[in-house]
Amino acid sequence: MGVSQIKVGIAEPRTGSQDSRDEILKAAMHLFANRGFHETSMSEVAREARVSKALIFWHFKTKEELFVAVLNRLLEPYFIDFAEEAAAMDERQQILKLVESYLSFVRDNASSVRFFLAQMLHDQKLSESLNDQVLKLYGGYRAMIVDLIGSAQQKGICTRRSAPESAAAFLLSALNGLLIEYLFMGANAIDPEGAVAMVGEWLFGPSGTSSSEGGSAPSA
Repeated sequence: MGVSQIKVGIAEPRTGSQDSRDEILKAAMHLFANRGFHETSMSEVAREARVSKALIFWHFKTKEELFVAVLNRLLEPYFIDFAEEAAAMDERQQILKLVESYLSFVRDNASSVRFFLAQMLHDQKLSESLNDQVLKLYGGYRAMIVDLIGSAQQKGICTRRSAPESAAAFLLSALNGLLIEYLFMGANAIDPEGAVAMVGEWLFGPSGTSSSEGGSAPSA
């Protein structure tokens, strides 16, 4: 099963209802990030989004449900639909694309990520539903990495001989460490391009020594 077969949600056709939902999410994202969950009212979201309060409740039954939807929207860049690209990408390219997407997301949304992490740590009422959402999304990301590493090893593309689950766990631990670095060090953190290059060398060997053209993989 390749990445092209793994999707998070189903893309909806653009409609007026979908457009209004997007405006509500944008407004809520801005207010939650700047004012906090408890200090933001649904009336304020309605004013910010320039929609009626009734329309917000048509899309989202509670403020907690709106908050989780905002979190999902923020995390969407973690999951790229490779359906159109996968045919032209081998496992190595797909793994590196996933890593790049993860790090670019953290870099571009550091303030929002910091806010949501704080909410999960300090608001018990919200933390349960948020943890469920995060674990679901994180689990899907992890499954893609495990699947791709295993496939790359079978094809001799990946030089790392650890079990796919172990290699993926180590890789994700490194990425999570980089997430923390971005949150606290900002511009001084490692750039995504440099991190992707190091991941590529760790999994696939020095540039030019491991490719989809074949050849046996050296032992790690």
